[in-house]
Amino acid sequence: MNTKLESEIIADDEINLYDYWKVLVKRKKILIGIFLVPLAMVTAISFSVPRYYRGEGEISNPALPTSNIVSVITAPNIVRLIGNIDDSQKVKIFTNNSGAIKSVSISLPKKSTDKVNIIVDAKTADVIPQAFKDILEYISNLPEIKQQIATINEQTDFKIKKLIEARKANLIFLDQITDIQITDMMKKKQISFININPADLIKKDADLSLEIMNLQNVKVTAGTLDPPSITKQPSNAQIKQRIIITGLLSLFAGIFVVFFLQYIDRIKAREKGGTAPHDNR
Repeated sequence: MNTKLESEIIADDEINLYDYWKVLVKRKKILIGIFLVPLAMVTAISFSVPRYYRGEGEISNPALPTSNIVSVITAPNIVRLIGNIDDSQKVKIFTNNSGAIKSVSISLPKKSTDKVNIIVDAKTADVIPQAFKDILEYISNLPEIKQQIATINEQTDFKIKKLIEARKANLIFLDQITDIQITDMMKKKQISFININPADLIKKDADLSLEIMNLQNVKVTAGTLDPPSITKQPSNAQIKQRIIITGLLSLFAGIFVVFFLQYIDRIKAREKGGTAPHDNR
């Protein structure tokens, strides 16, 4: 009894599956069309749209020397001064490569207040490092920042000049108290003994030299550029994923349309008192 029932169920399932297959075969042109047209369009668009390279990096604000000037070389101020970079600004910033630069985004990192985050999308990867240098140079030449850099550097140069003069005077004095003739005269008590240790003057000369060298090596700029990381957008994996998803959606859409049309035909046939076309059930 059970065996007979199971055989009937299997036979009924086979008939149903065969009917479904007949519906798909009957409307195969519609199914293939719905499947291939979107798939071909997405594939063509994916491979025809220019693929841009993306560079991401940061500009760190400089550590300014002691100054009575309120600093304008800060990350929030730089972002405010630059604003949104449009096509006209791109020509000014990227003199030689403006055509290769698609877009530039400048913002403040969420976890930092002394860095400027920069994203550059370009047609080729080789122009991105130079693009970051061009951006830093553009920031350096913004009137407000350029003026402060010049002012601070002038103060630094003036301080270096005074330190050089002090070192020169210290060396002259050191030469005088270590002169052989003066030393002999001191020994003969022809002049009063000067209570100064030459070693102190030598140490002072070394300290002044170090301070001068440090000031000469540290010139104020608009910031320090970190090497950008360059990634490819979109990647091949993303294109393949897009094509596979489109193919699956198109296939399911085609199957749905085919059975929906078959359902409409059956409704029309029943209204006319006939049977659904190619329906043996």
